Amino acid sequence: MASALLHLARAGREYGTCVVEELAARLAAGEALPTDHYWRPGMKEWEMVAALLAPRPQLPFARPADKETNFFDDLFSRESKVKGLQLLWDKLATSPRECLVSEADIIALTSKLGYDVRKRCQDDFKQWYRQALAAYLADRLFTPDEKVNLENLARTFGFDAVTTLALHRAEFESYYAVGAMTCLMRAGTPEEKAQQLQLLAQEVPLPSSVVSEVKLRAFKTYFGDLYKQNVVREDDENLLDPSVGRELRRMANIHGLDLADAFPELSAQLAQSTQLWQLYKAPLTPITSDRELGTEPCYWDRHVELYQNKRVTVRRSYGGFGSSIKIFGSLRYRVGSYDVQRQTEDQVVQVDAGRLLFLAQRAVFDGQLKNMNFKYAKVVDIVSYTNALVVSRDSGPDLIFMFSEGPAEAGVILRRLVRQAKG
Repeated sequence: MASALLHLARAGREYGTCVVEELAARLAAGEALPTDHYWRPGMKEWEMVAALLAPRPQLPFARPADKETNFFDDLFSRESKVKGLQLLWDKLATSPRECLVSEADIIALTSKLGYDVRKRCQDDFKQWYRQALAAYLADRLFTPDEKVNLENLARTFGFDAVTTLALHRAEFESYYAVGAMTCLMRAGTPEEKAQQLQLLAQEVPLPSSVVSEVKLRAFKTYFGDLYKQNVVREDDENLLDPSVGRELRRMANIHGLDLADAFPELSAQLAQSTQLWQLYKAPLTPITSDRELGTEPCYWDRHVELYQNKRVTVRRSYGGFGSSIKIFGSLRYRVGSYDVQRQTEDQVVQVDAGRLLFLAQRAVFDGQLKNMNFKYAKVVDIVSYTNALVVSRDSGPDLIFMFSEGPAEAGVILRRLVRQAKG
């Protein structure tokens, strides 16, 4: 099994790497100092080398204290459960292979104790396993030896794969998630980070499917943060330099991800933000139009529905208790009060539909019922919605243009043209 590669730093500057087994020799030669710091994938922060070299107890859980046998132990002429735990602990402490007791020794213990130690002490063994896990992860450095020790404990305690995974899944998911984020956030090339993540994935005792799930969550946070750090706000719109968008997609590919497949929402934000960047920063490009516009260039042309705020009168009827009696055929006699009231209220109503065009100095609406245009110098405010563009002018009602796609693009182009017209 590959040894854990440590990154070493002194006075805040990284100066080299070495495997754990080489650290003692490096210290003896003066190449490393106890006051230096070390880090490896999986650790949240840098730790002092002296802490790594501190002696550890032989077993990461204590030997149980003596306790008298109970009534049932005496009745069945068997040793107490505590005695079984003590004998197994002694076997673990003196075993030639750390944290592993052979099957032959387990059979001998069962015969000596008068019960199956694995069955009777199952809950205690689970607690021991959790204590070992906590001790191994306390320094955020899960070494290959510690991984072997956990595997040996699971074999000694008779845990199957399902039980073992249930005991340590949450802890190692958290360990990997923090380790993955520290790898991604620290300095280094995407290739170096991908290699570190691969090493980290090999070290955690989790199925590859679980590792993939946790890594995907870490990538979602990482790329989401990178997007937020690089995005520029202008006119309440998110703009992203296309070169940054391409780099984010390249980085994702190095990690084996396609942003469009893995994070479709983020991918759509990247696409829209880079498009808006181009619209804001690049020169406006005229487009061809089938309308007769003379020599004035056209920069945007789309089918829209025109809405306006209208003050309308609504007739409402209010009646009290009433009844209806059938007389003959369709003739009915109705009994009850009848009253009509009129109320005036503001409503957004559709007034027309047609083509909206943005020219160099004015916007033109070519509708089914009427044509209209307004100069950009008369525009005082523009508000973009997900499905509409609201234009306020210095006189007349607001114009509400509704369309299914392109409101952000339309808003950007119109704002640029308005700014140009106003100098």
